[in-house]
Amino acid sequence: MDLDADVLGDLVARERRTDEPLVRFGPGRADFYTAHKFCTDAWKAANLFRYDGAGPGRTVGIADEPVPPVLLSTFGAALLGAPVRFAPPAESDVRVLVASAADIGDWTLPPGSKRIAYDGPPDDPAVAHFERDVWSENPTMPPDEPDPDAPALLTADGTHTHADLLERTGRVVADLELTAEDSVAVRAPLSDPGTVVAGLLAPLAVGAEVLLPGVEDAGSVAVTAEEAPEPRSILPADAR
Repeated sequence: MDLDADVLGDLVARERRTDEPLVRFGPGRADFYTAHKFCTDAWKAANLFRYDGAGPGRTVGIADEPVPPVLLSTFGAALLGAPVRFAPPAESDVRVLVASAADIGDWTLPPGSKRIAYDGPPDDPAVAHFERDVWSENPTMPPDEPDPDAPALLTADGTHTHADLLERTGRVVADLELTAEDSVAVRAPLSDPGTVVAGLLAPLAVGAEVLLPGVEDAGSVAVTAEEAPEPRSILPADAR
């Protein structure tokens, strides 16, 4: 299936902002981001990351935790053309690191790198507070135009470009016959590129809901290698 997107940032473009729920999290189904708020907050994250030096060739390391700040950070980096690495090694050369306030000190970073903590505020005043600083950022889409062949995701098995990931996204959408009526439950690690493709990119491409762990109701599709309550599922390995 051909997608109306050349780079990952196109999935959070201005025309995709609607009032429909896009990302649900927490107990029940009461906590959610609309597509409008999710796209806008992804833009804000991008503007924050730019200020901290992220961009092409300057990686954003993100904790492998399926929570809203992690998803917003993923698309914030993509909008700048900054590659993302989930669960970077303890000694890492990432330019920006995003993790929970409880875990943000677990990494050793080179001078000049920036730490941004969610679920804060952080104890260290040198660490930025994700929720506070994203809230105060400029709510405009960055003007950056990443190259479709530029790296978007760095994983243990190699480098994945924007074009690569979107090609696989189109295949997953077609194979699952995914529509805006679906709810896709993320039940596998984001460090697996197949989880990113099937659990994040595919639902955003068609306007389907993303269900994060903690939502009590089942969705219509699960991204998992385990048993799940959803009637349909896809292995992360099948979306790589």
